[in-house]
Formats: sequence, structure tokens, C-alpha cells
Amino acid sequence: MDSHRSIHAIVDTLAATLEKVPDVAGGSVRVLKLLTNVFQQWSEEKTKENLGSLTDAELLQKLATSGSIAGALSTRETRKQARRVAAKIEFFERLKEFGGVLKSQAVASALGTTRQTINNHVKKGTLIAIQEGNDYLYPAFQFVGDVKLPHLEEILGLMKKNVSAEAQCTFFLNPIAFGDGQVELPYVVLKGGANEEQLSAIKREAALFMSSTPA
Repeated sequence: MDSHRSIHAIVDTLAATLEKVPDVAGGSVRVLKLLTNVFQQWSEEKTKENLGSLTDAELLQKLATSGSIAGALSTRETRKQARRVAAKIEFFERLKEFGGVLKSQAVASALGTTRQTINNHVKKGTLIAIQEGNDYLYPAFQFVGDVKLPHLEEILGLMKKNVSAEAQCTFFLNPIAFGDGQVELPYVVLKGGANEEQLSAIKREAALFMSSTPA
């Protein structure tokens, strides 16, 4: 068998990956046609790059920046689609550094409860849940063993109601400054056992997170 993955195999793999991206999944038929056209063009150009050696994320990044895409879409739509796909790739790659994501059943098993209870947590906003079709993906960093990250529910409750799951992850996985000059990820501080001053700083930043800046 050729060392390159077949065009159809690559399309199927990328389509499955793109289905996890809510904003892209709605245009799945168009995306499939676009993917087929792009990879067909790559095949005809006899690209020297071994596509079979690339990860799904690398394939999507290549797709997002491909000149073949520019030929298939308008300039404005190209930029919009490329930014959307690239941002989603970067987001999930970032989550991999902190354990990746878990599905509902895995979370239920880890916490020793049922999927219905997990769904109830999602409805109450006490878990970070990224919607995937009719199910959810749960960033693993919000769990420590068989319990939630300390103070997770309290901090999520301080954030604005319209803050997306992706933005919530951004808050926990980006550094903030503490009063003693320390700069650290809220996730790391909470996991290690935040002292009162650190917890107050995290709660303050959570309450201000994604707030509009006055003119």
C-alpha cells in the first residue's frame, strides 16, 4: 500500500475531526467537497510531502493555510474559515498539555457517579463542558483524581453567564499575577492548594474575566 494515506481516508479523518468543531460542523457537506477538491489538487501536483506522516492537527493546519483553499473560497471567507479552524486546532492542542479531554462516561466513572448527574452539573454550570453534537467533551484539567479541581464550582460561578467553555479553559490555563509578584496559571495554583490570598486573587480575576472595558 502507498505510504500516503488515500485522499478518501484523509477526507474521512479530517471530516470526523471537523465535526467536533461546532461552528464548522454545520457546513459539513460543503467542507467535505472542499476537502476533496483540495486533496485532489495536492495529489495532482504530486506533492513531495508525505501526508500520511502528519497528525490530524498538522493536516488541518496545512489545510487552513493552503493556497488550494484560497483558490476554492473568496478571500474574505478564506480568512474567516482559516482563522476558525486554526484557532480550534490550537485550542485542542493546548488542552492536550493538560490531559486532553474526557467523554461523559469517562467523567462519570472517574467521579463515581452517573452520566445523568454529570449532565446536571453541565446544566448548572459547575463543570466546563464543550458541546460535541449531542454529547460533551470535558477538559481533563478540571479533575484531580476522583474529584473536581479545588474551588472549580465557586470560580465558574463568578464568571459571566455568557462565557464559553473555551474561554473558561483560557482563564484557568493562562497566567495571572498574584500580590507577591508570582505569575502562575490559576489551574496550577488551585491544584497545588491555593492559600487565602491566592484564592482571593483568582476569584477577583474570575469575576472580571471577559468584562467589557469602559471607554
